[in-house]
Amino acid sequence: MSANKATFDGLEYGPTVNGKMYLSVFKHRGNGSPLHKNKWCVPPDTEYDIFCNSDRHSLYDSNQNYWGVLDNGKSQLGEKGERLSKFPCTSNPQDPWHGYPVFSVEERKRNALPTDFDSLVNQWIINNIITKEVGRKIQKEKI
Repeated sequence: MSANKATFDGLEYGPTVNGKMYLSVFKHRGNGSPLHKNKWCVPPDTEYDIFCNSDRHSLYDSNQNYWGVLDNGKSQLGEKGERLSKFPCTSNPQDPWHGYPVFSVEERKRNALPTDFDSLVNQWIINNIITKEVGRKIQKEKI
């Protein structure tokens, strides 16, 4: 799906089937400060598709953050090789969601992994969202 419109901060998409709006933020595409910003290597339309899939299949954790992958976790999402993406829960339900590629090890170092993360990954394996091989690598913080 193509973006609805361009804004100052990024490209706006949506709504999803569950009514969520999404913003592909320029700072996660190399436009803006390079400090501490994980950058997507997939096009914005693919980024939005990943979010839609996460929303459609309720791929969220106990903190209501969505998580996403592409091609059962086999495809790279970020410029550093990340295969997992995180879409932090918005503090205001009217605000659009946004996301970025992550490594599970970096999220753990930042204390940003929820306590139910390993069981969440197990559920993704059971539901064929990711392969068992990819799931174990995420849990072992290899990807």
